[in-house]
Amino acid sequence: MNSRAPLALVASIILTSLAPLIGCGSGNYWRTDTTPDSEAVASNPVDVTSYRGGEGFSDHQVGPLGLNIDWSYHHPGRIQQAFEANGNIYLVSSSKSNDHLLVKVSGESGLPQWTYPLQVPLDFAPSVYVYPEEIRGENPDELFIVERGLIHCIDDLYGARNYRIRCNFPISTSVAPGIDYLVVGGFDMRIYGVSKKDRFVKWTYLTAGGITATPTNVGGRSFVSSEDGSIYCVRQGGGYTKGDSWTFKTLSSIETSPTVSADRIYIGSRDTKLYCLTDVGDESYLNWQASLGLPVLSSPVLAGNSVYATLRDDRISDAPQQVLACLDIADGSEKWRQDGFSRVVCATRDEVWAAGASGSLNSLDAEDGSPRWTLDCSGAVGMLTLSTTVVAVVDGTGLVQCISKQR
Repeated sequence: MNSRAPLALVASIILTSLAPLIGCGSGNYWRTDTTPDSEAVASNPVDVTSYRGGEGFSDHQVGPLGLNIDWSYHHPGRIQQAFEANGNIYLVSSSKSNDHLLVKVSGESGLPQWTYPLQVPLDFAPSVYVYPEEIRGENPDELFIVERGLIHCIDDLYGARNYRIRCNFPISTSVAPGIDYLVVGGFDMRIYGVSKKDRFVKWTYLTAGGITATPTNVGGRSFVSSEDGSIYCVRQGGGYTKGDSWTFKTLSSIETSPTVSADRIYIGSRDTKLYCLTDVGDESYLNWQASLGLPVLSSPVLAGNSVYATLRDDRISDAPQQVLACLDIADGSEKWRQDGFSRVVCATRDEVWAAGASGSLNSLDAEDGSPRWTLDCSGAVGMLTLSTTVVAVVDGTGLVQCISKQR
C-alpha cells in the first residue's frame, strides 16, 4: 500500500495538468461524403459521415444516425498505439521525459487515470485480470504487459508496478491471466504456464507449430490455437494433463484466439471452416462445422443467435478479398455475407458494427446484413470496442472519442 501512495499523488498531478485538455468535439469539423468505403455499402442508400484527423465527430452530425458522442479526450501528444482491456483504453504515447509512455484512459469518463513508463512500444495488447467478486476487495485488478522479455504486472487502479517476471523464452502472444497462473505462447512453438505466486515457469507444452494468438482462459482451463492447425485444451495449473486435456485438429493453420461461451468453443481456421466444439473434459465434441470458402482469420464474435466471422483471401496481396459472414449459432448454417469488411467491432442481437477495409465504421442489420450508416474513420489509428454498443475512435494526433448508440 505504501508503494502505491506516491503513484497516486503523481497520478493526481497528471490529471490536474491534463484536465484543461479534455473537452467535446465541435460541429464545425464535419463534412459529408456521398460514397461509402465498401462496395457492399455503396450498393445501398446509407448515411455517410467523414472523420477529419484531429477534429473528430460531433453530436450534431451523429445524432440523426442514432448515435451519441459520450466524451472526447484530447491527449497532449501523438498516439503511437491504442488498446482496449476490461472496458478501458490504454494508449502508448510520449512525454518530455519518456519516448514511450503507457496511459490509461477511463472508458466510462474519458479521463486519464495514470501513466507508466515504457522502454519500447508494446509488441502485444495489454490484458487485465479481474478477481472473483468474493476476493476482489483484497485483490485489485491486475494489468499485464510484455516488454523486452519481461512480463509486467501493474496495479490497474493506480498504475504502480506490482512485480516483473523475466522469461527465458521468446514470448509470442499477449498474456492470458488466470487466478494463479499466466498462460502465454512462445515463438519456440511452446505453451507456457507461469506462476503468479512463484513468478517462474511451472509447466510447458510443445506443439507442432507457431503460436501467435493469445490463449483464451476460462475457469481453470486454457484454450490455445497453434499454426499446426490444432486447438489445445490445457489446465492453467498443470498444462497438458492426461485425462483432463485434449487436442482438436483442423486441416490448416489457426491464427486467431478461440471464442468460448459456456461450454462451447468457436474456432476459425485457414482450412476455410468455422468449428463449434464442446469441451467434455478429456476430449472435444464437434457440434458443427461450416465451410465458408475462404480462410477464417478472425476470432468468432457471438451475438444473439448469430456467430460472425471475417474471411480473408490474401492470395492477391495488393487487393485482398475480405468478407463478413453471419452464421446461425445453432447449426452453423450461413445467414448472409457482405464483402469489404475487415472485422466485427461489436454486435448485438439486432445490429452489427463492422470495420470497413479502408477504415470506416459501418452499421449493418443483423437480420440480413443490409447497411444502415457509415462513419468514415480512415483518419484514425484504431477503433476500440468498449461494449456491445460503445466504440472509441482514436486519432494519432491525440484525439479519442467515445461513440455510443442512443438508448
